[in-house]
Amino acid sequence: MERSSISTTLAKSPKTPIGIPFAIRERDVIKAILEFLEIRGLHITQLSLEREAGVINGAFSDDILFLRQLILDGQWDNALDFVEPLKPVKEFDFGAFRYNITKYKFFELLCVKLEPGPLHDNDFAVEELVECLKDLEHICPSPEDYRHLCALLTLPKLSDHEDFKNWNPSSARVECFHKVHQLCGHLLPPTGKEKDRGEESNSSNDRLSGLLAKGRFYEGCVDYCQAQAIGDKRGIEAGPTPSDLLTFRPKLGSTDLSLVCWLEMIGKEQFAMPFKQKQLELKVEHIRKPKLEAAWTETIMATPIKPGGQFPHNLVPASKLKFAEKMSQSMTMSMLPPADLTTSMFPAVPRGNPMSQSTAAGFCLGTAIAEGDAMAQSLLIDEMMESSQLAKTSRPDTLRGVGMVTGGAVVPVPQQIVPTSTSQITNQIMNMSMAPQVLAPVAPMAQSMINYDFTPVRRQLDEMTRRFF
Repeated sequence: MERSSISTTLAKSPKTPIGIPFAIRERDVIKAILEFLEIRGLHITQLSLEREAGVINGAFSDDILFLRQLILDGQWDNALDFVEPLKPVKEFDFGAFRYNITKYKFFELLCVKLEPGPLHDNDFAVEELVECLKDLEHICPSPEDYRHLCALLTLPKLSDHEDFKNWNPSSARVECFHKVHQLCGHLLPPTGKEKDRGEESNSSNDRLSGLLAKGRFYEGCVDYCQAQAIGDKRGIEAGPTPSDLLTFRPKLGSTDLSLVCWLEMIGKEQFAMPFKQKQLELKVEHIRKPKLEAAWTETIMATPIKPGGQFPHNLVPASKLKFAEKMSQSMTMSMLPPADLTTSMFPAVPRGNPMSQSTAAGFCLGTAIAEGDAMAQSLLIDEMMESSQLAKTSRPDTLRGVGMVTGGAVVPVPQQIVPTSTSQITNQIMNMSMAPQVLAPVAPMAQSMINYDFTPVRRQLDEMTRRFF
């Protein structure tokens, strides 16, 4: 039967509806895609889609959702603090929970230590790595597990180990969550208010693949019925075969309802005809994922994207690993003058607008600075950033001293105002930009951070590495 014949018949039928309601929620589509990605281990894309769309697939309580986001954001210590109230509960194995969290934190710290880059073998990372190993020594299920973790210290890079050849922080964090969810998921059920909101549907059982397979079968059935209607021998002999997924077809329209409408016109006796059930032999041709080349340290250290105002992202703290916070403090403090400065040294420092007297450690750019001083101050900041070992500017050397563009004209940079020594930098800071109310209390801390001796920490790490070899 041709499509035109079907349309004519339907027009004469009093039972034919004017239209068939058909709605698709994009949220449901995204959930089906998220499940598809998670099943196939495409966790980097999965977590990026979650953040960009603000959609999470899974029947989780609010407490579990929050714990999940802590882990996915690398908030390892906060995750331990979050389940602290569950420690007295007999059904909760806090030791196993702590072991998994600490172990996956160890993997990330080890990645930072071994990976080539600015933070390779960083002293602060090594210090936190040693702390992690000390904890793991007491909470590992067996000495063999601890020995295996210590063996990873001898690798040139983490991906050299067979178990970590495809390792990435996103997949590791998802894996960690699934392990700890088994330990505490049943202890953090939905509350009464969460149940009152109604249970939202989630994608399961590889729903996207199922829909794609059924859609291809439906198109194949439409083609077969069309072949029977017009007497296409080739189509009839081929039988109802699934269509190719990416075969070009017209955009979805009313003609795609022809099979449904035709089935409405078939007599009831036709549906009672016996048939032989066939077995579905579904074969999925999996892609061969390439080995990813990336600086995973950047992923570990990066501030994650958050969909604004959406739970649980909006409640997750923006804290970093301890070594990153110490390193950031050290970088800031290394730019401060020596520790023997006090507030009594600044009675004659001129004051601009009160808003310029910030209590934040750093440069206070006053509003009363003349244009020449402002230019000198800008160059001072650039020079300090370039002289620091922890912060290097990307400005090419060929551009230094060339000039600055102001109002469309190139203004030469006076070479005499650029500080060339530590004393000159200190004097410039004292005269222009440093907030004295901040400088005095942090200066001793700066000196202690800069002079910190990491030798004992590294000696401990070497001993841990040799202990089992």
